[in-house]
Amino acid sequence: MIDTVLNDELAMSAIVIPKSYPDGHIIDWHHHDFSQLVFAYSGVMIVETYENLWVIPPQRAVWIPAGVLHKVSMHGQAKMRNFYVRPNCDRQLPEQSCVLNVSTLMRELLLHLASVEFSESCREEIERLIKVTLDQLKSAHQVTFYIPIATDPRLASVCNALLNDPANSRSLSEWAAIINISSRSLSRLYRNELGLSFVEYRHQVRLLEALKQLAKGKPVTTVAMEVGFSSLSAFNRLFKRNFGTTPGHFFMVI
Repeated sequence: MIDTVLNDELAMSAIVIPKSYPDGHIIDWHHHDFSQLVFAYSGVMIVETYENLWVIPPQRAVWIPAGVLHKVSMHGQAKMRNFYVRPNCDRQLPEQSCVLNVSTLMRELLLHLASVEFSESCREEIERLIKVTLDQLKSAHQVTFYIPIATDPRLASVCNALLNDPANSRSLSEWAAIINISSRSLSRLYRNELGLSFVEYRHQVRLLEALKQLAKGKPVTTVAMEVGFSSLSAFNRLFKRNFGTTPGHFFMVI
């Protein structure tokens, strides 16, 4: 459907397509012939590739180059305004999938382009807006906060258990005993394969789960306890360090 629209002879160099999805909706593994900025101004998305997993709040978007398999699931009602770009439209666009901060200007451009009906008479105006949007995309700050996917089966078993139960409080040594390796070996696996310590990985899993729950309107204190933090202050401190604001204000600054 989308590729058909973009392949139309009257199509622009890029297009924004509006879609809304209910909480829990999943767009299963797929790819496009066109690069895509996955953006939702409402709700939280989980975007997966075979290499990474990101939880994306409305202040951020994921850039997916053409041909990359990905999967998207919604937490809270997701109002998406995805930006599809023809391959080779701009050589300076990112070559790899990445998360970008969405500026106020980029957000408004995406919302506006989604509402514009194409006609030949307005082609030039729309192309100017697309160019500004592409400039915003190229200059957007890339965010490194994500969940890397483990490939070593021993490490993957621990990571999957934490993803399924972020509040799990087992220590590194306890997990090492479960998978029959030493604590030092498991610590090395985390560092060498994921670039994170065990504690850093678990913190990221808990924070990303917290984003999903906050998007559904759960109280901050409830979320902090449910995802495994020992206190509200510890949750607030780590959340602010990673997202620049407290969890109570996070969805208010959109």
